[in-house]
Amino acid sequence: MSFVAFEDFRIGETREYGDYEIDEAELLAFAAVYDRQPFHLDAEAAKSAILGGLAASGWQVCSALMRMMIDHWLGESSVLAGLGIEDNRWLAPVRPGDRLTAKTTTVGKSDARNRRDAGIVAFATSLRDQTGREVMTQTTSILFGRRARREGVAVAAPRRAPAPPPPERVDDVAGAMPDDFSRARVGAYAELGETLFTAELIRDYALKYDPAPFHIDEAAGRAHALGGMSAAGLHTASCWMSHFVAARERLGVLKSRASPGFRDMRWRRPVLVGDRIAFSTQVVAKRETSKAGLGLITSRNLGVNQRGEVAIEFHASIFSPISPAS
Repeated sequence: MSFVAFEDFRIGETREYGDYEIDEAELLAFAAVYDRQPFHLDAEAAKSAILGGLAASGWQVCSALMRMMIDHWLGESSVLAGLGIEDNRWLAPVRPGDRLTAKTTTVGKSDARNRRDAGIVAFATSLRDQTGREVMTQTTSILFGRRARREGVAVAAPRRAPAPPPPERVDDVAGAMPDDFSRARVGAYAELGETLFTAELIRDYALKYDPAPFHIDEAAGRAHALGGMSAAGLHTASCWMSHFVAARERLGVLKSRASPGFRDMRWRRPVLVGDRIAFSTQVVAKRETSKAGLGLITSRNLGVNQRGEVAIEFHASIFSPISPAS
């Protein structure tokens, strides 16, 4: 495999790779730490849940894709940092023993406005199981180093339109994490908890799913553009999920809830060793779906460091039952 820098990517090119097996022990271990919903932990309970059987957490499937990328091509590149995931859709459950393959297409390139030594590449990926069934799609943007510094004016991607402001905040924990669609309240906000990112915590996740040197070695981190050993972006997102589930458990509403995916994930600040990230969620929309008895609740989710800076931000949706009395 030859080393790949920003200049080497070509729009329209594809990479097909991977044969990643979802091991049941690994599935259970991930869920126990990051996504303790019954349909990820209990095969018998999962039979009557929405996914119809034991299934991997969607966050583990995202993490598995990241490991596949690192092993097959991203690890031999000038990658500097992931910037975000524009869209991620979980299309079908991933079961123990499933084997995953990926096809990644380069869909865009642009200069980095503030860095002459780097550029941004956009990718669209399809993840399939051993039957050829598509189980996940993802579009993402990654910052890569250049072989030579850019000259002249940056040709950057158009700036995204600012997101609409969130609804007025209402401190309503039960309304932010309801057990039924009717109880969900647009604007309802809940603080979920916080994680102290130690070197051991960062390294343990990274060794399994994102073993870039700056995630596993403090000296390599200090020499990196991020300025220190940093948590993988999907690790930070998975920690948000762990607090979301724990908060629902404290409310007594820990029933398995499936999600169709998330969007507009942005890693605003690196999460470095010693950072303490406080996580929150706020309902921003709710609607009935085309399936009888099922609604969709969308939330804006944040992780804020001890300096008050947003480290991660994204929107996610979950399916919620609509009771007959709603």
